[in-house]
Amino acid sequence: MNREALPMEGSFVVEQKMIDGVLLVVKETDQLRWFEYGGFSIQSVMNKHLSTQILTPVSRSLLLFLLFKKTPLSILNLGLGGAALERALVTIPNLTLSAVEASQSIIDMATSYFNLPKQVKVFCQKAEQYIDQTTEVYDVVICDLFIGEKSPDFLFSSNFYEQIANITTEQAVLMINIQADTNQELFNTLSAIKKQFPHIALVEFTDYSNIVLICSLQKIPDLSILVKDTTELTQSILFDIDKLLDKVIYINSETS
Repeated sequence: MNREALPMEGSFVVEQKMIDGVLLVVKETDQLRWFEYGGFSIQSVMNKHLSTQILTPVSRSLLLFLLFKKTPLSILNLGLGGAALERALVTIPNLTLSAVEASQSIIDMATSYFNLPKQVKVFCQKAEQYIDQTTEVYDVVICDLFIGEKSPDFLFSSNFYEQIANITTEQAVLMINIQADTNQELFNTLSAIKKQFPHIALVEFTDYSNIVLICSLQKIPDLSILVKDTTELTQSILFDIDKLLDKVIYINSETS
């Protein structure tokens, strides 16, 4: 998230520490709290007075699966960060939540400053190691992994999506926040994903260089169908999800 997008006047440092030679800084104002890692852009903004509210459009779009995947659901989030998705998802009944985070310092930060819900099962492990070793099976996998401001290399590998397919159910959905350096890199990644998850849509943003991919083993319902189910969800997750649907693009010809 760009610094210009936040009202930062009067902000101050809550905590800072070095993690493997990279500076982690937690900052806040009277209204908001966020963290910066390695001097990169602001991450995981939280409304201190309404912590379950998701404030950034990219994080909001990672919850679009809730419009067509009905509970109960077992959800795995690869990349805990400031636990924004976890805080929102625990407000919805009949969800089982697990998160994977490589850094114990990030987990500690999410617990101390970002209201990480106690009912979330957190694994301190690299994402690619976890999906290779786990025996758990999930209905939804969310992947929001970045190294600085770049997506890790394994997100562009066919092997990663084969492993995801091995730990998901027959009607699973994979949500990915990804930033490709070139159109060719994105095309190659989509081709790799499509071998495992044949139905794909994407969400583009005018103010961000990354995109969110909705990858499904079953057909993704048409937008006209999804719009009908937004009212109850909007009340649960505290933002107008209709505005996100305007940004959804189906990249396969088949919708239902």
